[in-house]
Amino acid sequence: MSTDISLQTTTYQVGNKQWLLDEPTFKPNVTLDISKFSRDEAQLLTIDATGGTYTLAFDGSDPTAGIAEAATAAAVQAALAGLSTIGAGNVSVSGADGGPYTVTFQGALASQDVPLLVADDALLTGGGSSATVSLVNPAHYANGYIPSGTAIGEITATPGLFGPYDDTAVDGREVCYGLTYADVRAVHQNGTVADMVGTGAVVSGAVSASKLPFQSGTGSIDANGKADLPTIRFEA
Repeated sequence: MSTDISLQTTTYQVGNKQWLLDEPTFKPNVTLDISKFSRDEAQLLTIDATGGTYTLAFDGSDPTAGIAEAATAAAVQAALAGLSTIGAGNVSVSGADGGPYTVTFQGALASQDVPLLVADDALLTGGGSSATVSLVNPAHYANGYIPSGTAIGEITATPGLFGPYDDTAVDGREVCYGLTYADVRAVHQNGTVADMVGTGAVVSGAVSASKLPFQSGTGSIDANGKADLPTIRFEA
C-alpha cells in the first residue's frame, strides 16, 4: 500500500508552528503509522458545590435537564447522550458521584476535534458553586490532521514506521525520536483515514515546550522524552 506524502498548507496547520524557535537544517523523513495516532477526545467536568443542579450543552444544542450536583457518571452520560448533537453511543462518562467526570467522545464523534461542553452552574449551591470543563485528551488528528510538533517514536516491530511518543509504551514508542515538522493530513478529503503519512522530523534545534500541540498524554513531550533528544534545546 502506498504512502500518502502530501503536506497540507491550510491556516489550521501552518498557523500554529510557534513552538519551533530555530529552523532546523536537517529534517529526516519519517513515515507515520496513522493507526497509532487514533485517540478519542476526552474532557474533564469538575463540580465544586454541595447541592443544586447544573446543565450541559454541546455544539449549540439546547441544554440538558438539570443534573444533580452529586449525580452518578451514568446519569451524566445519559443526560449528554440525550442531546441532539451527541446522541446515544457517542459519549462515555466515568468518575465518582459528584465528579470529577471524564467525558470521552466516541462512536460518530471518535478521533476528532470537538467543541468543549458548555456548563451552566447558576443553580448550584455551596462550595464554589461552579461547574467547569477542561480539555484533558485532545484528539490526535483533530480536523483531519496530525499537528506539527507531535512527539514521535519508532515502532520496533515495523522499523521505519513511527507513532506518537508514549513513555509508558512497550513497542518502541517509549523512546522519543523527534517532533513532526509539518502538519500532515490523516483523513483524506473523501473522509477515509490514511494508513501511512510521510513528513519530516525535528531532531535538533530549539523548541518552545509550552507551545507544543499536546501538553499531556501520548504525543506530548515529558522529561524522559526530552532526555532522548539531547540535540534539541527545550525552552519555556
